[in-house]
Amino acid sequence: MQDILVIITFAAAAGYLLKKFVWTPLFEGKQSVSSTADGAKTKCGKNDCGCH
Repeated sequence: MQDILVIITFAAAAGYLLKKFVWTPLFEGKQSVSSTADGAKTKCGKNDCGCH
């Protein structure tokens, strides 16, 4: 009985690790990250005032 529980626990852990580190990165697709919150690569509205 204990062998079955160990096998189930190991399979669940191995499945979790495979999903987290192999499956998701392969099929996730690359996400573009913008440099600012508005995505327009500006710092202070429409003009860059140099305050950051």
